Amino acid sequence: MDWCRFLRASAWAIQREPSSFSPSRGLLQSNRDLDPSFARDRIWRSWMFLFYWASDSVNVGTMQQASSMLTLGLSYREVIPCIFIGNLIISFALTANATTGAQLHIPFSIISRASFGIYGAWFLVISRLILGLIYFGINTQILSSCTAVMIGAIWPSFQTIPNHIPEHIGITTQGMVAYIVAWTIQLPFLVIPPVKMKYLFVVKSIVMTISTFVLLGWSVNKAGGGGPIFSQHSSLTGSAKSWAWMYCINAAMSSKTTLAASISDFSRYARKPSDQYWQVILIPVWYTLWSVFGIICTSASYVIYGEFIWDPTKIIARWDSRAGAFFMALAFAMGTAGTNISTNSVAVSNDFTALVPKYLNIRRGAILCAFLGGWACVPWNLQNSGMVLLNFLSGYAIFLAPAIAVMICDYFFVKKRCYVIPELYRPNGRYRYWFGVNWRAFLAVAITLPINLPGLAHVMSPSTTHIGNLQYAYKASWLIAFSFAFLTYYIANLVSHKPSPFFRVLVIYPY
Repeated sequence: MDWCRFLRASAWAIQREPSSFSPSRGLLQSNRDLDPSFARDRIWRSWMFLFYWASDSVNVGTMQQASSMLTLGLSYREVIPCIFIGNLIISFALTANATTGAQLHIPFSIISRASFGIYGAWFLVISRLILGLIYFGINTQILSSCTAVMIGAIWPSFQTIPNHIPEHIGITTQGMVAYIVAWTIQLPFLVIPPVKMKYLFVVKSIVMTISTFVLLGWSVNKAGGGGPIFSQHSSLTGSAKSWAWMYCINAAMSSKTTLAASISDFSRYARKPSDQYWQVILIPVWYTLWSVFGIICTSASYVIYGEFIWDPTKIIARWDSRAGAFFMALAFAMGTAGTNISTNSVAVSNDFTALVPKYLNIRRGAILCAFLGGWACVPWNLQNSGMVLLNFLSGYAIFLAPAIAVMICDYFFVKKRCYVIPELYRPNGRYRYWFGVNWRAFLAVAITLPINLPGLAHVMSPSTTHIGNLQYAYKASWLIAFSFAFLTYYIANLVSHKPSPFFRVLVIYPY
């Protein structure tokens, strides 16, 4: 056998499907994962989207977000409506973007070409790729915390392992062992095709729901009630209280922005577009419900341990029952891994596929994501670097929100749902625009930055950046970015774009 052939680039090239619309050479090649999904793969029904969002909402981050909002000075009576309103607003934008994928059966990286241009779409793909890699590493680090609790529950001596790693590395020997175990266990699940992930979401939803209720029941029973948070009142009044409301609503929307941009990577497998309309109801209900559970557990922890513990895994780590701690940590580990796969791994895999379609598909992209996001990003140092990076990642919604607005406006209002799918794969087709870039889309994104960028700079460095009243605009950054970009793109197309074709797209799938 000629093993040397694996060293040749041609040996790693992915075989093209006969139905591919793209050229056989150049930067815009395609493969099966980028082409419109097969009819046999369009099997996602309404109940699958139910479990998808149930799976994504039940995690440590959701439970922490609501509890952290209480530190702004609002009471739980005000935080809970803020979370519901924010998730309701983002659910409409997300479902609108998902409808595009459900009707055309193509991924986000291809859909974005219609509004940003054949080459301009790379701005969105690369932006989401970098963000996804960083978040993948951070979530894997959170997964390792659950793994450490599990290992410590089985072998208590693990908790006293001496550290042999230099301090400047940013992680201990115990932490590195837990991280390696967590990364290794997670790796096989990354290569599951997105169309078959519904079973993973079902299992995760059931396990995490049971575990959350167990933690909730234990907390309330141990504390003898809900704790002091439910007797506290807001410490804010007047405009300060109103802006705190706005900030919480904005935070709830920003946390789903990445999913709102890339949801078509999943909705493309919908049996019919109406199967995913339920997301408008599912998202605000699921996230609000589990946010309430997070508040209750945090409040009860003050009665039990004398301090507010925002992270439920840290509550579990203090349990006396080793068996209870192990199984609860296992459940939360499943929840974290499932969220990491659905939110980060699938998105990054699709992005890699769009950038290098000749050599990468979704499965290879997932493996590359595991190594680059899990190791090259050095996630343990990311979390130890302070709040600057985390604030930047949270504030990145000011770039993605206008991009989402452009995509929605383009599909529903500018081109009237008339996308010619083969043209999305051709370098010299109707979506080439000006040298492959649609300047109207980038104008719509750019016009929102002077309002929101100063606020992001202020959040990252409040002591050195003084922006006056623009700090209030940043508290509504998502709504400002979305609305300004939507109007700008629509007006720019009214005054400069050719009329949309009067016919609706008709594509004959030869499979």
